[in-house]
Amino acid sequence: MSNRTMLHQRPRVIFFGMQSNFSLPVLTALLQSNIQVCAVVLHIVPVSGREAPVIERKEPSRSVRHALPLINAAFQPSILQLAWSQRIPVWEVHRLGHADVIATLAAYQPDIICLACFPQRIPHSIIELPRLGCLNVHPSLLPSNRGPVPLFWTFRQADETTGVTVHLINDEMDAGDMLAQEPVQVAEGISYAQLELQCAQRGGQLLAQSIWELYRGEATRTPQDEAKGSYHSFPVHEDFVLHVETCSARHVYNFIRAAGHWDEPIELHANGEVLLVRDALSYSLYKDVHDERKDGRSEQGDDGTWVRCKDGWVRVVFPLHLS
Repeated sequence: MSNRTMLHQRPRVIFFGMQSNFSLPVLTALLQSNIQVCAVVLHIVPVSGREAPVIERKEPSRSVRHALPLINAAFQPSILQLAWSQRIPVWEVHRLGHADVIATLAAYQPDIICLACFPQRIPHSIIELPRLGCLNVHPSLLPSNRGPVPLFWTFRQADETTGVTVHLINDEMDAGDMLAQEPVQVAEGISYAQLELQCAQRGGQLLAQSIWELYRGEATRTPQDEAKGSYHSFPVHEDFVLHVETCSARHVYNFIRAAGHWDEPIELHANGEVLLVRDALSYSLYKDVHDERKDGRSEQGDDGTWVRCKDGWVRVVFPLHLS
């Protein structure tokens, strides 16, 4: 064991995240696992008409500065509040590869840098900074569904299982060696936020485990199988369109339940009709009363609108007919 390891006794980590439902549970898991988080790095969102600083320390207000620790509180804090309550410095960064950023982060002498939902690509100069490497928590079973929003594609592809993977970061997108991986079932009718929270909670536990194993020299690295890899970018308009006559009722129901509350509504194309929907109430494979409609067009009722799919009906609410 090196003198430095003997000095610290526990891993020193810089945590990269954002104000999101995914980053917060992961950071919480690290703090609950006796890992020394010496700094939190967030992405600066540029303000229109004003040049963003390269790096800037985010200071708490007086009321937050004197607040009680929140790590075990029932109240759900933001990632900023959690960091400040634990006296962890928070840095907002715009240009990761800048010399000022490298110098600021290097001063913490991190053993490991960890990412959980950080919106920037990590430059090589940052990857090389910590002595044991950079780790990322990714909500899919890599190498499947690489990219920025893998859970969207889990629902779009009607996958019944997703998962979380902890992997080392290299210069390729989500392609580094894996240290831990675990499947997560996609429950019927689960929302995007609910599945994201499940993946974040389990991913935080796996990340904490991987940090300690890497720190102790006990980690097992598993290369990803490139032949099984898939990558998806951010969804575009066409990805919110479903031609229901080619989709199962279960697929349509689960996709609407998950993705219907994004900025863009789900667009259903059904036998000459186009409906924009935000939510689905139920689906059925055996709706004899609806099967009497031979043209397959949707039926409006007091309990929602029933839309015919390839193998059943989906009941949606507040649709807007476009044609």
